[in-house]
Formats: sequence, structure tokens, C-alpha cells
Amino acid sequence: MAMQQALRFIVLAGVFALPFIVFIVANSLFFPFITGKNFAFRIIVEVMTGAWLVLALANSAFRPRRSWLLGAFAIFVGIVAIADALGVYPFKSFWSNYERMDGFVTLAHLFLYFVVTASILNTEKLWRAFWHTSLGASALMGVYGLLQLAGIASLNPGFSSVSRIDATFGNPIYLAVYMLFHIGIAALLWSRVSEERPNQRTQHAYLYGSIIALDTFVLFMTGTRGTMLGLIGGAVLGAILFALSSRAGRRLAITGIAGVALLAGTLYLARDQALVQRVPFLQRLATISLEDSTTKARFMNWGMAWEGVKERPILGWGQENYAIVFDKYYNPGMYGQEQWFDRVHNIVFDWLVAAGFLGLISYLALYACALWCLWMRDAFRPHERSILTGLLAAYFFHNLFVFDNIGSYMLFASLLAYIAFRASESAPTIPAPTIAGKALPIFVAGAIALSWGAAWYVNMRPLAANRALIQAIQPQKEGIMKNLEFFRESISYGTLGTQEAREQLAQVAVQVIRLEGAPVEVKRSFVEAAATEMAKQADASPLDARFPLFLGALLNAAGDLTNAEPALERAHQLSPGKQTILFEIAANRLAQEKTDEAIAAYKKAFELEPKYTEARILYAALVIRGGNDARGDELLAPILESGVAADPRIAAAYLARSRYDKIITIWEARVLARPSESQPYFTLAAAYYGAGNSARAIEVLEGVAEILPSAKEQADTLIEQIRSGAAKIQ
Repeated sequence: MAMQQALRFIVLAGVFALPFIVFIVANSLFFPFITGKNFAFRIIVEVMTGAWLVLALANSAFRPRRSWLLGAFAIFVGIVAIADALGVYPFKSFWSNYERMDGFVTLAHLFLYFVVTASILNTEKLWRAFWHTSLGASALMGVYGLLQLAGIASLNPGFSSVSRIDATFGNPIYLAVYMLFHIGIAALLWSRVSEERPNQRTQHAYLYGSIIALDTFVLFMTGTRGTMLGLIGGAVLGAILFALSSRAGRRLAITGIAGVALLAGTLYLARDQALVQRVPFLQRLATISLEDSTTKARFMNWGMAWEGVKERPILGWGQENYAIVFDKYYNPGMYGQEQWFDRVHNIVFDWLVAAGFLGLISYLALYACALWCLWMRDAFRPHERSILTGLLAAYFFHNLFVFDNIGSYMLFASLLAYIAFRASESAPTIPAPTIAGKALPIFVAGAIALSWGAAWYVNMRPLAANRALIQAIQPQKEGIMKNLEFFRESISYGTLGTQEAREQLAQVAVQVIRLEGAPVEVKRSFVEAAATEMAKQADASPLDARFPLFLGALLNAAGDLTNAEPALERAHQLSPGKQTILFEIAANRLAQEKTDEAIAAYKKAFELEPKYTEARILYAALVIRGGNDARGDELLAPILESGVAADPRIAAAYLARSRYDKIITIWEARVLARPSESQPYFTLAAAYYGAGNSARAIEVLEGVAEILPSAKEQADTLIEQIRSGAAKIQ
């Protein structure tokens, strides 16, 4: 019996410790906001699962009970496992990377957490204690958010805490959904205050109300629009459901809905007012628009994802492989956004891409089973059903625009476990053989060995690789060859983070190439090591354009233009719509003096999306250098009046051919479009001087000295040089 009590204590200690992992920021690790929390979650789950397995075999009271949610979760995990195994890069689907720490490893741990929690927290008293613990953690997190808001605490160097707070999550959206769950749980407990002992009702009502107020304020200060709207929508849905299911609360619910509608209408009407524009979260809510760049990017992302779904509709591409879909079906209109997306930012499309329609249906089945447990069983009262349904709806809406992290995963699994516990209290436990008391120590020893082995394989080797990687990118007193040793050590583990170590090595190698004074042998060592590893990574994930591009860019920087060429062509084949790849190809051709091929690459990049100014400028500059002024004029005409055509690369192209007249035309337009900028005046004056019109050059300089007093000293100096004949065009 003592052994069982010890095992139960270990499991409960793990369950009650997990709400506090959100405070972990492992500054000694690569991606400190992500890795520390996730490694802690995995290790704790592995330890408590090992103890729970023995406990469940010894005592049937701690075995999971039959429930729809348990079955749905198991099916979901099974389908995703098959999808990952049959996906385009199973290694990454299993391990994920340091930036996300998602993949099948995390999903399997979440399932174990769900099973163990639903089994060990087998009384309402235990669940109440667990929720109180989690709410306490959220209150501490909220206080930290307030300190960050005040500028007293911030874990992000240079982070503007007044704009969007992130506490210990490193990302405002992660903090937002964390608070969203706790607002829902606090509301659930608040709704049950009347059932408590009279001497505790007022105390707990104030406690839950205070937590709701604090967490709501912090959520809004994250500025995460999807979560803010999810909270509002979930609250309205919960109120509607409560009004429909309970006459007693109908008036209160209707009043709440009317209040939300009034506030929303007021915000819309006042969206251009100074007060709204000064408050960050109000400003973000008021500027929600289909024309917003973020909104447009979301829609383009969803479109690319759908193309990938159509190609592999049944089981998808495997987890963590959206980057491949993103590259293959890249929309050139995404030129102004991040070039490497690994998430669709929509939970429906994320699971469609990761595990196909089977995966999405099995994921949605978790919600369906949870709602069935809430509404089709007698375990929940009307107000509980309404609040939890609203919370599930709010979370789902949040995920339509962003993605999960370990904090939201853990809270979602906790909520499902609680619903499963409430709905299956009277259900039979899953049958399993019971071990005799004398055999218990043997099973305990086996559980220890199993947990230790799992922890070593899943966590210790990846942790060692991570520590080696962080050493590799930090200065070493032994010199940069020591950095190369650490890179090789990190990669040698062949586990989570291998891809990131190889990418970091390639980027550092480019820096070493450009490092003045570095020995040739050192540069060669870095280039050879980086090229070898990037080639291996390209072979491991042959459909990903990122790796041949990195390889080609590295070889370009090293001057190995011939070997860079096929790598870049491969990258272009894998992502024909991505302009940055074409830019690198053009640079390669220019370095080989294949000007016509470089022009063709820039032309293709421009024609993919004519709105992309960078592609237009690069293309125009090269055709101008080649003497095709007519084509240059045609390309620059749409951006001439706005002054955007006045780019240093355009000036350099015309200067190389002494076409000062062209520079004058373009920079005259720039001065008219942006009269408060000083530099265009100096460029214009230089062009006039180069064209032999010194008088006009002096007029321009005298004009800028009068308009912009801060430029007077420089203008006077140049005027003197022009008059003395000492001025030079550079």
C-alpha cells in the first residue's frame, strides 16, 4: 500500500507541477522560450506516466474509464502517426525542431498526459485543486505581464512592452490563448460559487472575478485580434446557450449580449478617434480589415495550403511539412511577408496539410465528443455547459488565425480530460490484468528503466545537441575553429534540431567567408563542412527548396559559382514562384558574367508579381546597365511620380553610362514627392553637376539649405567644392 501511495504522489506531483512550466525561460538553450518549457513538459509526463502505469496495474481505481473522448483522442493519435510515417519527411514529422517542438513526439506526450490526468484526478476535489493551481499560475503570469507593460520586466531585448506583451512566452499570441483558457476556467468556477459553503462564497467570488479581470486585461494587452474576438464571441455564444437552456439566467444573458453589441458598435463608430488610435489593443481591433496586409497574407497562405491538400487529400504531408507545401505553391504576392512559413495560421488547414481529411476529421472529433459529453450527458449543469462550450468555441476561433504551442496544447488536453472525467464517472474502467503486491517492486523497477530510457532518447540527446548548438553560435576564446567543433558535435547527435544546426552552420560559414583576416584554411573548413551538411539536409528532405537555396547561397558567397548553379536551379524547381530564389540565381549569373541569363532571372521574378518593387528595381537596373533605356523607362514609369524609382541602384546603373539626364528626371520627381528628405537633393545636385550644369546644381543645394536647415552645412560645403572645381561624382 505504501508503494501505491508513493506512486500516486509522484503522479500527482507531476500533474500539479505542469502548470508552472510556462514560467521556464531557458536562456542557455537555442529558442529559450520554447525549448525549456517543452523539455520540462516531456520529462515530467514521462516520469508520471511510468509511475501511473504501475499504479494502474496495481489498483483498478486509477485506470482510465471508457469514454468517447478517450477513444477519439486515441484514433486521432493513430491517424496522425500513420500520416507522419507516410509523409514526405517522417524524421521531422516525428521530432519537429527547436523553434516549434511540436510533431508526433509532442502529440504522443499530450495523449499520455490526457490519459494520466483523467485517471489520477478522479475526484471533483482534486480537479478543483488542479484548476486553482493553474489559475494561481495564470495570476502570477498576469502580474508579470503588468510588470512588462510598465517596462519593469521584459525578457525580450528591445521589445516594446507598451505595444504587445508576451510575459514568459516570447510571443504575444501564446500568452493570449493561455489567458483565454484561464478566463474560461475561472468563469466556470465562478458560476459554481453558490454551491460552496456560505463562509467561502464571497471570498471565492472575488477571487475568481479578480482573476477574470486580470487575465482579460492581459489578453487584450497582447493585441492578439483573433483571441480577443474569440473571447468576445465565446462569451456571446455561452450567454446565448445559457439563455436558451435556463430561464433563470435569460435576463442576465440577454443583458450581457446587448452590452457586447453596444461596445462593438461604439468601437466601430469611434474607430478613427484619437482615443481608439492611442490604445494599442483598441487600435488593432478597429483596424481589422480584409485589406490589411496580415489578413491578405492569411488568405494567400490558406490558398497555398489548399493546393497542397488537393495533392495529398487523404493523409496529407505529415506534421511539420507545411514549409514544403508553402514553397511548392508559393504565391508571389507574398513577397512582402516572411519568406519561410511553416504554419498555415489556420487549424483546419494545418491539420489538412499535416494529416489530410482523415486527420482533420479525427481532430474535429475531439470537439464533437467534448460537446456530446457536455450536452448529451447529465454530468453538467446548464451554466457549465454554456461556459465550456463558449470556451471551446473561443479556442477554436483563435486557432483559425494562429497556431498552438505547448501552453495551449496542455490546457486543451486538461480541459478534455476534465470533461472526460465528469462524463464518465460512472463508466467502467478499461480492463487490464492486476499485478500482485509481491510483483509490484519489479514493475516499479521496470517503470523506472522505461521512463529513464524514454527521457534519454526523447530529451537528453536533443538537449545535448541544443547546448552544443548554442555554443557553436557564441564566441569561443579558443577561436572560430572551436565553433566548428561545436557545430559538428550538435549535428552528430542526429536528433531534434539537426536541421537548425546545419542551417546555422551555413549562415556562420557565409560570415566567416566575409571575415577579414580569417585564414584561408579556416574559411575552407567552414565552407566544406557547411556545404556537406546542407547537401545531406537536401537529400534528407528532397522536396524542400530551403536547403538547396542555402547551399547555393553559401557556394555563391564562397565563389564556387559552378557548383552553386545546380543547387539554385534545384531550389527554383521546387519553388518556382519564389522571387528570392531567382534573385540568388541572377547574382550567380552576374558573377559568371552571364548578363543575359541574369536579366532573364530578374525578368521572371518581376513578371511573377509586378507589384513587387524590389524585383522591378533589380530588373530595371540591369537592363539599364545593358543599354536598354526604353525598357528601363517602361519599368520605372509606374513608380516615377511617387519617387520610388529614385533608388541608389538605378542611379548607379545610369552613372555607369554617364546618363545624368536620366538621373535628373528621376530625382526631380523624388524631390517633388518627398520634399522633406535631404539626400535626394544632393543626388540631384550631383547629377546636374555631372551633366555640366553647375549653376543648377548650386540652385538645388541652396534650395535644400533653405528648406532643411539641418542640411545647410553639407550643402554649403558642396557649393564651395563646385565653385572651386574640386567636386567629384562618386
